[in-house]
Amino acid sequence: MRKMKCIILFGLIASSQFLFGQDLATPWVDSIFKSMSLDEKIGQLFIIRAHSDLGDDHIKYVESQIKKYHVGGMCFFQGTPAKQAALISSYQKQSTIPLIISMDAEWGLGMRFKEKGLSFPRQLMLGANSNIADVEEMGYAIGKQLKAVGVNFSFSPVADVNNNAMNPVIGDRSFGEKRENVTSHSIAYMKGLQAAGILPCGKHFPGHGDTGVDSHFDLPVIPYTMERLHEVELYPFQQLINAGLPSIMVAHLHVPAIDNTPNLSTTLSEKAINGLLRREMGFNGLVITDALEMKGVTDHYDAGEIATMAFTAGNDLLLMPTDIVAAFTALRDGIKKGKLDSKALDEKVKKILAVKYQLGLDSLVLPTPEYAAKMAFDPYAIGIKHKLIEGSITVAQNKRALIPLVNLDDIRYATVSIGSTKVTPFQTRLASYIEATNYSLPKSLDGVDQSQIINELKKYQRVIIGVHNVSNKPAEMYGLTKEILGFIQNLNRQQEDIIVVVFGSPYSLKYFENIDHLIMAYEDTPETEDITAQGIAGVFGFKGKLPITASNIFPVDHGFTTPSLKRLGYSVPERVGMVSDSLNAIKNIVGQMIKVHAAPGCQVLIARQGRIIYEEAFGTHTYKGKDSVRLTDLYDIASVTKVAATTPTVMRLVEEKKLSLDKTLGEYLPWLRSTNKENMVLRKVMAHHAGLQSWIPFYESTLPKNRAVPNVFDDIYQTIPSSKYPICVAEHMYLELGYLDTIRRQIIRSGLNREGTYVYSDLGFIMLPEIIRNETGINLGTYVDSVFYKPLGLRRLGYKPLQRFKDTEIVPSEDDEYFRCQVLDGYVHDMACAMLGGVCGHAGLFSNAHDLGVFFTMLMNDGEYGGRKYIDADILHEFTTRYENSTRRGIGFDMKELDTRRTQLMAAEASKKTYGHTGFTGICVWNDPVNDLTYVFLSNRTFPKM
Repeated sequence: MRKMKCIILFGLIASSQFLFGQDLATPWVDSIFKSMSLDEKIGQLFIIRAHSDLGDDHIKYVESQIKKYHVGGMCFFQGTPAKQAALISSYQKQSTIPLIISMDAEWGLGMRFKEKGLSFPRQLMLGANSNIADVEEMGYAIGKQLKAVGVNFSFSPVADVNNNAMNPVIGDRSFGEKRENVTSHSIAYMKGLQAAGILPCGKHFPGHGDTGVDSHFDLPVIPYTMERLHEVELYPFQQLINAGLPSIMVAHLHVPAIDNTPNLSTTLSEKAINGLLRREMGFNGLVITDALEMKGVTDHYDAGEIATMAFTAGNDLLLMPTDIVAAFTALRDGIKKGKLDSKALDEKVKKILAVKYQLGLDSLVLPTPEYAAKMAFDPYAIGIKHKLIEGSITVAQNKRALIPLVNLDDIRYATVSIGSTKVTPFQTRLASYIEATNYSLPKSLDGVDQSQIINELKKYQRVIIGVHNVSNKPAEMYGLTKEILGFIQNLNRQQEDIIVVVFGSPYSLKYFENIDHLIMAYEDTPETEDITAQGIAGVFGFKGKLPITASNIFPVDHGFTTPSLKRLGYSVPERVGMVSDSLNAIKNIVGQMIKVHAAPGCQVLIARQGRIIYEEAFGTHTYKGKDSVRLTDLYDIASVTKVAATTPTVMRLVEEKKLSLDKTLGEYLPWLRSTNKENMVLRKVMAHHAGLQSWIPFYESTLPKNRAVPNVFDDIYQTIPSSKYPICVAEHMYLELGYLDTIRRQIIRSGLNREGTYVYSDLGFIMLPEIIRNETGINLGTYVDSVFYKPLGLRRLGYKPLQRFKDTEIVPSEDDEYFRCQVLDGYVHDMACAMLGGVCGHAGLFSNAHDLGVFFTMLMNDGEYGGRKYIDADILHEFTTRYENSTRRGIGFDMKELDTRRTQLMAAEASKKTYGHTGFTGICVWNDPVNDLTYVFLSNRTFPKM
């Protein structure tokens, strides 16, 4: 929010400078102007074409135009950011007067650099987004990137009201068909560019949105009255002018209501520019023609005529004439012969120089190739792009409220990508949330047995279809074919629950009117596919509104708002206000950890504001092994079990009135009555202030005197299970059932610390599962799996992982030579938990970082996730608040240590409300609710020796 306020403030300042900065510019302008020859003055009016991918001959040609014609600037097209920056630096050095460098960058650098620069959503998609502040921030981000490649003048925003669905040239370049929507978004985009120090340019005056002709190839005619023009086409331009727009591009349009001269383009019409734009609408900024090489003007006049007519009409800058020799000569001859007004020339030149001063060209800073390449995919800009996409996607139909998906586990899903021969990013991201069978169909369905595929899909309860590889061309049915539409309609008739997502033009929605669950995603990019899938899973709520009318069923502003189910999503750090570069330190720290053998590998997950912004696996399972750690691998999370199983279960039972934190152990466990632990209150036990000993090494008394030979035991253990030896401690190692009574007696006989003193203890959490079983009738493992893990969709968080996973998917925790005499790989490391069967309150859980991150996101969400309530928010708050007089402990949860004299487990910057836990095997997980930050670190630091 603070950053956005700054951008708005800078935008206002920049706007005022472009409008009122003439006085400041006067000394510099006068000093330049006084020394200029006629040729230099005329040259300032021209913006010439430039590329960074056309080789030496083109470079020499541009250099010759700089020297010979003293051009005022250039407009760059295809190439690369680094090469363009190098060329601009060179061209600026060769020019006596600093050059204005322009680009068509309506959707960012990617408009010209394709794969070499970032593309933001097209303006039509942005028109579906009601968050104007995000559009302004986009303008600022694009401006920063333009500046990095040496550009100071952007031909954007497009202020055309696109109210003609058949428009072949504007279409998705417009914010839509509503004048107010176009206006608000255009002003926001303008302010963002200005805040970055870029000169914005509103186009295409007087409005190119209602035409079926492309002015690149012919002269479009706008046949409306002035009343209608003021009401629709001119409205955004007037509002932009009122808001401080410093530059306007005039289109090649024939508008008889403005000037009925046959075949006369508005670009060449004095009535259109000096009359309507300047005198009637009050615009006193810079006017530039659309490209003078376009057929809209060249079909009717030669280059010399075009130049003189454009000059007389009131244009300040002439963009890309077809023949600069003829254009330059015609202007020079006209001035010399008195046919053209020399005072008008002086005024135009001074205005151009003043703009150059306001752009900072008086103290020119040259771009560098290295910085240009780096900024081409600026992470800050990518974060804004993600926000824009998220806010634009539109739910067009949701008749039975299948969007978002609430139930992820009990429904059989299939996904179909039409127009792709391989699994798409859309399907890949959906797989993060649902188990689905993926189908891929080519754009041409010739030879495809559609009946067979439809019969297969009928086996699934829900089918999600992505329509890909389409187009924005109305003449081509927007890239759809009768075969594709027929397949979808056939499936829709036979399969009730289908969701169709169109990654294409919103105008194409008219072909999907009878689809009950329909999403318009506007563009077919990897980011859009990924984010749309997350929205379907309920990471965020869809809120986009159609910026145009697709049909009577789908009018402008139509769109259903869906709820956020608060599921954990995926994005880039900048999307949530973090900086990517700052996270690079993690790799270095982990590298050092592995190098000094602190741990052979690890997983790290960071989530903020409900988005995973860092998820990486490092190293190997063991120092000598070759198994690289994967994100799906499981770690023994040791004492994190206390807060990922036992504590949330107690919270749930407290909510259900089945447990009370203010009752004693003796009230719940009869075998503790008449012992020194009978009156220990649950609240104190879970806060580690009840006086219990830290732990008891139960295993030591079970070991034979000579334990050198593996799998040789006394009567306490056997190598095969039986009714007498049912407790699996490790591979080929089973504990006698009766020994559980011995463990119980050792707990009863254990001494106490002074009550109220903080001593971290496993013993209370060893006893809690028995209380839970007594009150619910089921054991802790079954309870947490059914109440929490399965509903949360957690497939890799749970006890006894070898029952569900291969040992190659589990990271070993220790090469145990003192108790079990084997590598512990899938068997719990904690000795007491192993002797209790592997399902305990203090240890026993295995997980990967992702599933643990989801669980803690549920806690961060005040106990909500996926549209379900798991824990009451007030109870969760009680457990995650410091226990009375404790500097560190909540109830069950570890917290930030407030006493700086004691060991600190987290950074000083973590808030005082941070809660979570550590695990002996090399684990920690923290939630910082103040910063909305979740951090998970999983390692096997205990390997090979604890």
